[in-house]
Amino acid sequence: MQIDSDEQPMMMHGNGHGHGRVHPASSSSDFSGEMNQSAVSDPSSSPLYSFHFEKPVPPPPPAGTYVVQVPKDKVFRVPPPENARLFDHYTRRARRRRRGSCSCACLLVGAAVALAAALAGVLACLVLGPKPPAYAVQALAVSGLVNASSSPAALSPGFDATVRADNRNGRLGVRYEGGRGRVSVSYGGALLADGAWPALYQAPRNVTVVVARARGSGVRLSRSVRGQLAAAERLRSVPFDMDVDVPVRLQLGVVRTWAVPLRARCTVAVDRLAADARVVSNSCDVKVRLLSWWRN
Repeated sequence: MQIDSDEQPMMMHGNGHGHGRVHPASSSSDFSGEMNQSAVSDPSSSPLYSFHFEKPVPPPPPAGTYVVQVPKDKVFRVPPPENARLFDHYTRRARRRRRGSCSCACLLVGAAVALAAALAGVLACLVLGPKPPAYAVQALAVSGLVNASSSPAALSPGFDATVRADNRNGRLGVRYEGGRGRVSVSYGGALLADGAWPALYQAPRNVTVVVARARGSGVRLSRSVRGQLAAAERLRSVPFDMDVDVPVRLQLGVVRTWAVPLRARCTVAVDRLAADARVVSNSCDVKVRLLSWWRN
């Protein structure tokens, strides 16, 4: 049987005996509708479907764990300059602490060594029984006292004393501290001049001749002192008192004691008030206090 194109196709259903009915076939619109529904139900079959993958969500951290999220622009690959300055600061402070501890240790060691040396010197002094040096004034040059007995004008006297210092110790040296010793000359209780005692070291059994200079200015003598001076000149024996005050140290090898004061008073008489005056008599008394061990 021929079916025209404008007629709808028929579907035949029947049983096995050939009898059946013919039903109109589903229209194209119904078929297209089914296709559209299937396309909507399965979006992947659509040509406009675009694949989209979402980032997987990480699992939650275990209990007791903290997750700190830092913005990417806050993460520095290179340490900032402040870190370098802080590092230098703490490094210098650590070095200063080490130097300070080393300095304290060195000071303690030095103090212990100095104390041991002082004790050794004291023990040596006890064992050896040191003696004070002996002084004698060999010459006394006088200046600035011409007509001093008859004129009340201000005077500028000067004295150059030649002193013989004898260290009588057989194993101990005597060291005179420089810049701290003084020498002064007076007459009748009136100070005429003063000066510095020179620094020197006397080895054991050593004799040293020292020249000590004293100068004065603006000195005015009272009438009674001028009268005594005139009488002494007539007798050709003018007595002066020379005082020496100087710190000294005993030395045994490289070990030294602490500085102790040495005081000496020499009474010197000259025949006239001149630079070429001759010493007619002299006597010196020397005292040194080293815990009362040093005796005359």
